[in-house]
Formats: sequence, C-alpha cells, structure tokens
Amino acid sequence: MPEFGPQENANVDITLELLPDARCHVTVNIEARFEMEGWGDLPITSGSLSLDVSSPSSGRLKLDVSGSATLSEAEVAEIPEEITMMNAEMINSYIALSGIEGGSISEALSELWTMIPGAEEIELPEMEDIVIESIRCTKFSWREPTLGAGLTTTLSGEIFENEELRDELPINVDWSIDISETSISSTLEAGGEKGEFTFEIGLTAEDTTVRMELTFDGYFDLPVVGDNVQWDFEAPEMEMIPGLENFDLENLGELLKQYDIDFTLKVPEDASMSGLPPGYSKEGGTYTWSGDNAADALDLVLTGEVQGNVTYGYKPPAEFPWLVVGALVVAVVVVVVVAVALRRR
Repeated sequence: MPEFGPQENANVDITLELLPDARCHVTVNIEARFEMEGWGDLPITSGSLSLDVSSPSSGRLKLDVSGSATLSEAEVAEIPEEITMMNAEMINSYIALSGIEGGSISEALSELWTMIPGAEEIELPEMEDIVIESIRCTKFSWREPTLGAGLTTTLSGEIFENEELRDELPINVDWSIDISETSISSTLEAGGEKGEFTFEIGLTAEDTTVRMELTFDGYFDLPVVGDNVQWDFEAPEMEMIPGLENFDLENLGELLKQYDIDFTLKVPEDASMSGLPPGYSKEGGTYTWSGDNAADALDLVLTGEVQGNVTYGYKPPAEFPWLVVGALVVAVVVVVVVAVALRRR
C-alpha cells in the first residue's frame, strides 16, 4: 500500500447549500500533496463492489453483494487451483455443511478468524444477537485475471427492529477502483431514502510526492416543521460515531489552521439565521469563512460551542410534467408519420 510522509500543503473547500425543497447540497473539495515512498506491489489493478441493503420485515436485514477484482500478474500466479476450480454450487455446499446458518455472526467470525494467521489478536465486536438466517453464493467465476463473486444473506435481530433504521432503507452502494504504477482512482456512490452522495479520490505520483484530489458531492434531507425548513447545524457527539469515540477535539482549531480552508453556507433569501460562528463575510444569502476564520468556525461547530439555526419557507419539489411530456411525444410521432407519408406520395 502507499506510504505517505508529512503533508506539504492542503486546500479545503466546503460548501453547504440549503435548498427550498428541504435538502442540503454538500460539496467538499480537497487538494493536498504528500511525500511519497511508493505504491508497493498492490494485489489488484482494478475492482468493483455493489451492495444493496434492505429490510424485508421488522427485525430482518437483507444484504446483496456482488463484485469483481482484476488481479496483478504476481497475484494471479499465487491463486491456488482449488480457488480457480470453484463455482457457486460448490460454495453453497460448503456453506450447508458448515452449519453457519442459524448461528450468530460472532460465532461465524470466530471460526473464520482461527483460519487467518495473526487474526486471533484482533478483538471482534460483540454481535451475538445478530443471527444469520440464510446465506447463499449467487455467483463465482474465475476468468484470468478477473475474479467475480456474489453473495446474498438475511440477518435477524432486535437491532433491525429500529424503525428509524428501516426508514433509511433501502440503501445502494457502488464502489470502484483503478490502479496503475503512477495513479490510483476510486469512486464510491451511495443512495438511500433520505440522501445520496458520491465520493471520489485520486492519487497521482509526481517525482518524490503524491498529489491527492478528493471530492464529495451529496444531498441530504433537512427537517420540515409545519411550513418551514428548520435546521440546527449541531454536530453529532463524537461518542455517537463508531471509531471516533476517543477522538480528542481539544486541539481541533489549531489542527485545522494548518490547512487553507474556505467554508461557505448558502441559504434561501427568506432564511432567518441565528447562532452563526463569527468571522464571516456576507453577500446576499451566501456566508463565507476563510483561512483562520474558517478553522475557528468549524472548531466552534464541531465542538458544540456554537449551535446555529436556519429557518426558511418550505417549497415542495415540483412534480415532473409527465402529461406534457406525453403530449409532446405524441405530437412528435404524429409529425414524423405525416412527414413519412408525404414523402411517399
């Protein structure tokens, strides 16, 4: 994998645009340079993964996964013949013999971990209450140098009875990556009932440094109260975010000031604002924080020292005029038919 040294510079541009139809359009662009020690020998040259998450009923979660990976020449040579000869039917036979169905995820992972050298040192999360109801391999193919596979599984447990979770489903996630000697590019797209986003990252080798370009573009629903959109841009507590429970925010402001940051908030003209961090410039409904002011503003919001509020009138999205489109299609067809008939006279 790439090994990066100290950061040389980074430019960060963050924009939040609050839309009349109760959606927030978020864009983040980051450009940075790092010292580079090299890519190393990566096992794949390209790959893709698709994940569909749904809930067929309360207390049940269904996952459909499919993907493929194009292996490097060195990795192809290491593939055991047993793998290249396998197919979906064989894998499903192994699953049936393993007795994994009906057991908990913790039990399945514990058995898997014993087969991986050094994995016994990794502490697994407690998931005794999540049961694997069914698991099936939907496809498995080896066409050198590409390996493709698909899996569907249904899980059950009390955690999946959470209606707030079920309201977010279904969720669809698509990921892809392409790797060469001088570049790595990856795209992640996700969409659900209440939002969608695209995340792209590109790494390019330039002499002794690597240039990183990262973009995030997403839409998320905002709360509607009566006839108004009402959003309190209060950051979630870190202990509520998996993996960030022990993240120290004490020196966040000084850390952010190492970067060249622009932070922009765009709101409709009728918006009522309160509790904004200081240090912004304003033009119409656009508020902009730059440099140290942007670092201080993000620090205040993320540490909860500032809890702003934006309220404005809600305007439902206009329905697509299918009747008009249908009439236009009919009109075009009539014109084409008439034209063809006249040319044949």
